[in-house]
Amino acid sequence: MPSVDINTITFDSGSFTVTPDQAKRLSTIAEAINRTIRDNPQEVFLIEGYTDAVGADIDNLSLSDRRAQSVAAVLTQDFQVPPENLTTQGYGEQNLKVNTQEANRENRRVTVRRITPLLQQQAEGQQPPAPR
Repeated sequence: MPSVDINTITFDSGSFTVTPDQAKRLSTIAEAINRTIRDNPQEVFLIEGYTDAVGADIDNLSLSDRRAQSVAAVLTQDFQVPPENLTTQGYGEQNLKVNTQEANRENRRVTVRRITPLLQQQAEGQQPPAPR
């Protein structure tokens, strides 16, 4: 599924805090998510967190989870995106935006992905066979 980089949100090294000025910049994406949910209350969006390549893999994975959760919390608390329509996942330093092993703010980011079609396919694949 295609994703949208939230280029207005990057994190300090080792941080998962969304600063107040960055939180305001989430309004456009929040409006789009809320509009989509109004049209279909079953829509689900995945908030993905990433880190740069500095630090231990396990630490980066945990940090990226917290980054995704922080953005989801801002969307829910500040912009009333229903929490049941969001899920989060951290990917650590996978899929670096800038291919470098050095510290890089652009790699410390979040993306949003509409995953409703994937969930529907999964649900259809798990349905019992139709009676004959």
